[in-house]
Amino acid sequence: MRRAYVGEKTIDLQGRLVTPGFNDAHLHFLNGGLSLARVNFSGAKTLEETKRRIAARARALPAGAWVVGRGWDHTLWGNEWPNRKDLDEVAPNNPVFVQRVDGHVSWANSLALEKAGVTRATRDPEGGEILRDAQGEPTGILKETAAGLVGRVVPAPSREEKMEALARSLAEARRFGLTSVHDSVSGYETLALYRELLAKDQLTVRVAEWLSMDTPVEVLVRQREEFNALKVDPLRIRISAVKGYVDGTLGSRTAAMLAPFSDDPHNSGIPRMTQEELTRKVVAIDAAGFQVALHAIGDRANRMALDAFQAASRQHGVSSGGIEPVRLQISKAEVKNPATGAAQALYPYRHRIEHAQVVAPSDFARYRDLGVLASMQPSHAISDKRWAPDRLGEYRSLGAYSWHTFEAYGVRVPFGTDWPIEPISPYLGLFAAVTRESTEFEPRGGWLPQERLPIAEAIRCYTAEPAFASFEEKEKGQIAPGMLADLAVHSRDLLTIKPEEILQTETTMTIFDGRVVYQK
Repeated sequence: MRRAYVGEKTIDLQGRLVTPGFNDAHLHFLNGGLSLARVNFSGAKTLEETKRRIAARARALPAGAWVVGRGWDHTLWGNEWPNRKDLDEVAPNNPVFVQRVDGHVSWANSLALEKAGVTRATRDPEGGEILRDAQGEPTGILKETAAGLVGRVVPAPSREEKMEALARSLAEARRFGLTSVHDSVSGYETLALYRELLAKDQLTVRVAEWLSMDTPVEVLVRQREEFNALKVDPLRIRISAVKGYVDGTLGSRTAAMLAPFSDDPHNSGIPRMTQEELTRKVVAIDAAGFQVALHAIGDRANRMALDAFQAASRQHGVSSGGIEPVRLQISKAEVKNPATGAAQALYPYRHRIEHAQVVAPSDFARYRDLGVLASMQPSHAISDKRWAPDRLGEYRSLGAYSWHTFEAYGVRVPFGTDWPIEPISPYLGLFAAVTRESTEFEPRGGWLPQERLPIAEAIRCYTAEPAFASFEEKEKGQIAPGMLADLAVHSRDLLTIKPEEILQTETTMTIFDGRVVYQK
């Protein structure tokens, strides 16, 4: 290298590990930045502590101003849902609307419900539920689509607030070695903000933006055409998928299950739409040439998503079997029909299921046969394990957070963080993937330890696999000739240290597009 080239700058890393820059395959980039300026309930282990934080924010705001935030977790308080009256006590003069840690349940006070016109006469929307007391009055807990009844009257952040939020998100990304993100539905209009940051040379991540399945297909097509006409470098900003929600979450017991929750025998969760509606939407969006990403956590939701993808595959003349996705060992991997040995193309749209947390045993092979990606966030397993075994029971737990089983079946598994639902740090995800222990190192040896991954494999799931998921495996995700110069330098050698030391590892340098954008 030194004989052939003259470097503009030489950096001696003194033996530190260099990997491709982390590529977060699932996070909410704008909302993550917004959350940093709102009430944050992280670490609030009691209802009283949660109320204190709301009271503090209400005191800092004028009467009538909305108090918004996220991150409360009732499973830390004995699994009892809070009530609007709890919020009325500490913020009687401010409407309060705060999301649970998973973002699928919201908690509103009486003033917020009043402003939204939510009363005992308000009917549950499709795919949602308004919790009610014994007298039929709303308690303030709004599950899934019911949260939109109040959310629609909460003032939207201004353009300036969004730009400030993105600046905060970009700083966090640089600090943790993130050079690419798959941004879960920040909104089509946010692409204009990313373009503005790119023009100012301030966009220090590559953005694969997702559009919303709630948008009519003809509008999605128009938005794609409008964006493509701008001729933005697709390696900097691209529209990569259309996202929809099939169900809720395990923590709020709104994940759609094939059988009732083990700790709630009269509840099997809440599908966000019927199978017929889901299939119709997926088939139409697939026919328009979009990649589809479906949020599916429960085993029923995963099956519904697979059924929809199978229906979409038929319109391309692709059967539900015979396709064998190949693991990304080199950039130009070839896919062969396992029966004939003949080369064949993968199903072209690389549809994805986001989270894929609970999967029925017979459905792992369907992922493989349909070429569907299992987009997973390892830190969910260690944050959920406090209550997930109670929700699922012993048998269903064996199909939960099963990234090793997916890989054993030949399914592609890109990793992400789901920030701000989980911390943005990829190191937490790497630790979870290789140990399946909590950050307090419990249980020793890991929960369902057969699902642990070797550290090199976990790193690949945070680098090469997300590149494949956004059709960019020939440009990034590896350190190789012809790849983009997006790199992360680490304070410790992740490949050789003890697993518990992963949590103490930091990014010491982030190199984006060939230049140093962060140095500790």
